[in-house]
Amino acid sequence: MDLKGLVADHMGHFSIYDIPSILFVLVAATLIGFVMAKWGAGVQGVEARKLAFWCTVAALATAIVRSQLPIAALVLAAAVLVGKRSSHQGDDALFWSILLAGIGCGSGATVIVCIAMVPYLLLMRWAYRPGAHK
Repeated sequence: MDLKGLVADHMGHFSIYDIPSILFVLVAATLIGFVMAKWGAGVQGVEARKLAFWCTVAALATAIVRSQLPIAALVLAAAVLVGKRSSHQGDDALFWSILLAGIGCGSGATVIVCIAMVPYLLLMRWAYRPGAHK
């Protein structure tokens, strides 16, 4: 077997042309997650980077399971196991917003997520403005 055949055998249901698309999705999800956390909710430092990472994880998981039901079931089972082992410390609405943005990017709707972020970020800034939690 040649190198090309070896790579083709390990691509799953993807082709070589999907690699730039997935890399774009991961970069876009990271940026969207960071902007949502930092500018939208006012989260600072490590927590903002962790939320951006969660957005990227959601995008990667969605991109991998796209059109593959058995893999989607495995990823869901892994998410349930991880969720039972660890508890997220922080705001649930922000965490779910970050995950949903990542899922949107991973499903191939990165441009739509970017467009939807404009009014959504304004809403987040309104909801998370200083003094709004009192």
